[in-house]
Amino acid sequence: MSNSSEIVLDVNHVWKVYCRNLKRAMWYGVRDLGREMTGQGHDRTITALRPGEFFAIKDATFQVRQGECVALIGPNGAGKSTMLKMINGLVRPDAGKISIRGKVAALIELGTGFNPILSGRENIYINAAVLGIGKREVDRIIDKMIDFAELDHVIDDPVKTYSSGMRIRLGFSVAANLRPNLLIMDEVLAVGDVGFRMKCFSHLRDLINEGVSIIVVTHAVTMLRRVATRSVVFGNGKIVFDGDLPTGSTIYEEMMNVPSQSTEKRDEKDASTKARIEDVTVLNEQGQPQLEFETGETLRLQIQLSASEEILDARVIAAMCSPVHGKVASMSTAYQDFQMDLQSGQRTIYLEFPKLPLLIGAYHFNISLYGSKQTDFHQRRTIQGNFRIVGPPLLSDGRGLGGIFKLPHRWDSD
Repeated sequence: MSNSSEIVLDVNHVWKVYCRNLKRAMWYGVRDLGREMTGQGHDRTITALRPGEFFAIKDATFQVRQGECVALIGPNGAGKSTMLKMINGLVRPDAGKISIRGKVAALIELGTGFNPILSGRENIYINAAVLGIGKREVDRIIDKMIDFAELDHVIDDPVKTYSSGMRIRLGFSVAANLRPNLLIMDEVLAVGDVGFRMKCFSHLRDLINEGVSIIVVTHAVTMLRRVATRSVVFGNGKIVFDGDLPTGSTIYEEMMNVPSQSTEKRDEKDASTKARIEDVTVLNEQGQPQLEFETGETLRLQIQLSASEEILDARVIAAMCSPVHGKVASMSTAYQDFQMDLQSGQRTIYLEFPKLPLLIGAYHFNISLYGSKQTDFHQRRTIQGNFRIVGPPLLSDGRGLGGIFKLPHRWDSD
């Protein structure tokens, strides 16, 4: 990576307001345009929202330096796309300032900007001109772009005859080979087949080493480790974290674990009056509440139950889940012949995981309470006992561990 500390992108206290009502939004737009034309300026003091407005971005501040690859992550509606549009110059901020040094190239919807009746070669020159790159420079690298996209056999055919995969490969090759100062990528890490994806990741790492700055937006956080080293996490329009990628990825996964009101209402609706799951707490080996663990540590799950009458041979099922990968494992008291008779009142049981083999990520439990029969259902509590695995760091590029588990293993040869 480049040793330069030169700032390529400076997002300084940026706000963006949208209006949900189209007619009202158009009227606000006319009024704001009038303010500019009368010399009152574009920025307005963000003190109170007008009727129908909401904050898409709230006081966002971050920087991207030369040769740095930063991942913008967050759930849907968090403000990532709005921020990208402002960085790319498609939308103006309502307050604050965005400063960019050099040329910007965007890989947002690969291939959508191509003219279908022109050839792939002609579209390369047009896209380069949009980025301010002259014909002489394109002449120098066009063979390299065509070779990278693996389209030399069809490069002079109309783009409308290309398959979607061919257009994606051409779009990536054009933007990535024109050497912009800042490259913006929105949900394009999964382009093409496996071989082409690996070539793209290798090319992106080369760009970073040459000093190109990259902003990546994707929900496929597991792919980010191949190129990104830093994350900026958005939630409800705000930046909630700016730091290392493993921590940011875990926080993002944890944000997806937050139970919705509909989930809580469903859990309450399903509950019986005979027995309840009162509380679920994650503890460390010493019995203290703990949120963050490392692979190999011991985790204890404390489950507090209550009953209004005697329930013989009650059963608890605990499903460990990941918001990214779904159900990781499921355990039941019945499997280990753990006898559990609930008397009127409260009882606490524990589920222990010695030497937890989970790798970095966010996890939670779904807890179900049954009687002795399968039809004796009492309650289910979902997205309970949230916890994080925060270390040790994982290596990418096929040089370390990946996935969910650290499985015991040994390599050998004849």
